Amino acid sequence: MWRISDETKVIDREQLNRARAAASALKSRSDLGFLALPGRTALWTAAAARGHAVRRSADRLAVLGMGGSSLGGRALVRALAQARDWGGASHEVIFVDNVDAVHFQALLGDGGARSKEALAGTHWVIVSKSGNTIETLTMAELIDQRLRMSGLPALSTAATVISEPADNPLTRWARAESVACLEIPRDVGGRYSVLTPVGTLPAAFCGLDLERLREGAAWALGQDDLVAHLTAQTLMSFARGEWVTLHWAYADGLRDYGFWMQQLWAESLGKAVDRAGNPAPRASTPMPAVGSSDQHSILQQVMEGARDKFLWFLRVDECEAPGPAIQRTLFDCQGLMLGKGMGDLFGAMADATRSALESQGVQSLTLRASRLDEASVGALFMLSELVVGALGEALNIDAFNQPGVELGKKLARGLLHG
Repeated sequence: MWRISDETKVIDREQLNRARAAASALKSRSDLGFLALPGRTALWTAAAARGHAVRRSADRLAVLGMGGSSLGGRALVRALAQARDWGGASHEVIFVDNVDAVHFQALLGDGGARSKEALAGTHWVIVSKSGNTIETLTMAELIDQRLRMSGLPALSTAATVISEPADNPLTRWARAESVACLEIPRDVGGRYSVLTPVGTLPAAFCGLDLERLREGAAWALGQDDLVAHLTAQTLMSFARGEWVTLHWAYADGLRDYGFWMQQLWAESLGKAVDRAGNPAPRASTPMPAVGSSDQHSILQQVMEGARDKFLWFLRVDECEAPGPAIQRTLFDCQGLMLGKGMGDLFGAMADATRSALESQGVQSLTLRASRLDEASVGALFMLSELVVGALGEALNIDAFNQPGVELGKKLARGLLHG
């Protein structure tokens, strides 16, 4: 499914042993529910049933959620959008994950007939693990207000709640209004929740095969060697003082995966103290990049800037398949493309970028898959979570809390109190 390419360098044995021990320690933990998700069939069944039911009654799914309540679902759906028929152009999924007032009001429309029709055809998914995320609840309040002002049924008549099974403001509202609830297990952190209904409900709405997604995640759980190698190469980059890890996807379907991985990496590994309360070891800052487009934005800085970067190249064989060949050229500089297709160009760009960086001493690894489908995407999410978790174990930090984020939330609430 996913494999490290033969071009990847030999791994330092000491770091590999350290990575193996860290990955083993991670998988031995009983408090990390994301490791058990492929076996929790009730979660998958519930998401599939709800997604299919909503699909029959709504043209559009709007997911309201912040951070891990949105990024995972967005990355999952968009990774597979290019290769799937979602039942016609009338079906779409949107993710609302920023409280920009102008953008949000544009979503609700101007109150005219067309915007009213769009609102009436939308099913709203309200996602908050804690059930009290102020941004998410504020969006829900304003949507309900607009629906009522437009003479439409209340939000509760076309909504699904996704939260942990606890008594919180969101689940209390759902119970009082008979709104369907799906579960984020208590032992699964928000940024590790993509393979819960947070991601699987939108996927089911799109007609994606959740069983294949689950099988891919289960496959990843058995790839101890691959997880150890990815972890070891990253630890080696830290030892070399490479403090930016660039996740460079040569597959347009993985554009949003990069932003999901950025959150997973940054919130999990960017810690002030280790488990003993001592200053935490430094971990790198993550950055996403996509294909040849970012060769024209950041490559110059990576190539000739400070040698403080390590690259994960993600490549998908089907994206580099030749496709239709150019039979005649319109431009006199294009002779080299005669008989070649877009995939030839894409693969050449990826190969050239990696080789050019290597010639300048910029280190990288390459992770490959044959295609993007439900199984490979499920595997990639689980592999990523395993590697980040293993890095946390190797650095002796808590990769599953986020004290810096919580402080910001408290200060924002204080400002609103005035």
